[in-house]
Amino acid sequence: MSLTPAASVVLGNLRYDTHVIDVGVSLALLPGVNTAKIHLPTRVEVAASPGDAASLELDGGEGASIVLTGVVQVVQRDLTGTVVLLNDAGASLSALRPAATFERQGAADILRALASQADIPVGSLDLDLSLASYVAHQDWTAAEHVAYLSRLADAVSSIDQDGALAASRWPEGDPEAALRYGREITSYRVAVGPMPRAMPTVVGYGPSGSADAPDALRHTSSVLPSSAPEPGPGAVRRPVAVLRTPGAVATAAQAARTWTSASATRVRADCFLVPSLRPGMVIEIHDLPDDLESGSWMLWRVNHQISADRGGRTSFEGLAAGGAQGLGSLGSAAASLVGGLL
Repeated sequence: MSLTPAASVVLGNLRYDTHVIDVGVSLALLPGVNTAKIHLPTRVEVAASPGDAASLELDGGEGASIVLTGVVQVVQRDLTGTVVLLNDAGASLSALRPAATFERQGAADILRALASQADIPVGSLDLDLSLASYVAHQDWTAAEHVAYLSRLADAVSSIDQDGALAASRWPEGDPEAALRYGREITSYRVAVGPMPRAMPTVVGYGPSGSADAPDALRHTSSVLPSSAPEPGPGAVRRPVAVLRTPGAVATAAQAARTWTSASATRVRADCFLVPSLRPGMVIEIHDLPDDLESGSWMLWRVNHQISADRGGRTSFEGLAAGGAQGLGSLGSAAASLVGGLL
């Protein structure tokens, strides 16, 4: 492939189209922070200061894509040139430790409130989870609260290319991009984890069928759902006190099953620079050798890089999209990645 990668960066009031020596970008689902490292030669004027607006656009040779919109974090000068570090709104969410209680609000409304406290824009929030009460305590950052609520709602959250908070339900359906081995893909590895002894069973507490009901906050000794299996070697209960209605418990239970099943099978791949790839996207890989399963993958981490010696390249890590069902024979394995969030 002879496509020529290119980068265009705006730092404060100046744009740099041809001067960039190399670029490194790291993108991840929340609570991760999207960052970029830009290296400019010594002869190029860099007047930007920490806090100035910044954006980065990459082109792999088939069209440019904005990969990060945020601010200058650090400006470092030495004998080799100037290195500028950028981050996006995820840094503002990670710097904020909220202290607020939200009553009778949906997860999307709470995310908007946390974004407002962090003074960051909000994009599309496709969440369906009603909560009688939620305490945004200071043991966690706002980014961690956003990620937790998104997990409970069977969704993923990130900062989009425009620098806004976005969340969407666990991706299913048609992939957003297709890559081919021998065209974009240069290396590809699938790791299958072991079958868990027991799938998680999320339980909540409360006598109410609606988060708006007067008794929604009344505690009960019985769990939701009442049909939940007793804890034991074959059933691992995950109590979540914030879940007060059957509907909220059902959503969180589905989320736990989805994340546990999907996390069993993971992909790690390298390819030529594809700047349109972002965390939260679903992709397919085609034309793989017969002993490798293609399937659909939900990306949770993406790195882009342009350098003089290696050209442009993208690496990514992903989980099985649509849970275990998305990978045919590989989908029978399952392992837990929920990491205590549920």
